[in-house]
Amino acid sequence: MKLTVLNDNTSAKGLINDWGWSVLVESKYRFLFDADTRGEVLVHNSKVLGVSLENLDFAVLSHWHYDHYGGFPLVAQLNPGLRLYAPPGGRIEGLSVFEVISPGEIADGIWTSGALDGFEQAVGVGTPFGLVIIVGCSHPGVDRLTEALLEASGYEKAYLVIGGFHYPSRRTLDRLAEIAEFMAPAHCSGDEAKAYVRKNYPEKFVEVRTGTILEV
Repeated sequence: MKLTVLNDNTSAKGLINDWGWSVLVESKYRFLFDADTRGEVLVHNSKVLGVSLENLDFAVLSHWHYDHYGGFPLVAQLNPGLRLYAPPGGRIEGLSVFEVISPGEIADGIWTSGALDGFEQAVGVGTPFGLVIIVGCSHPGVDRLTEALLEASGYEKAYLVIGGFHYPSRRTLDRLAEIAEFMAPAHCSGDEAKAYVRKNYPEKFVEVRTGTILEV
């Protein structure tokens, strides 16, 4: 399984970025999780990183905030009719939006947490090492999203949780550390949260920025 961070708030040389989040997931399926704010950011970075935004199997939207869905109109141009798994509340012209409400398996070995609080979902991808969980902004709590995915998938513990942790409390991070082997706070996690994980759980901390590529 390969994760390519197409955009994060933290920049990298040769790439462009803005406030947003987008990850290309390549495993049994190729899918895009969130699509940043601007399609041109995704196009530029995908070319530099040598990955294609075409021929996707599906896409996933964590929640209907612009810094997560702004690039999907361009993705629709490259993948007309592509299925987008999203919480209730919006539409993207050119994409076939499938509303996600309850937790469950959306593809073989890929689970959704369901739309927690009717608002936001995360996804979990099964790997030989364990469940890799990708979150958007974690408004309902990164620990709650992780727990929902563990329950839906049957895994006892997450191998990796990556994405926006939404300025979590120390208690939330401590709880996440109990149920995740590795933690990769990004996007809206905040410097304080990153510093806390790095200091208190150095063996679990994974640094993430625009252009990060993780292979599991």
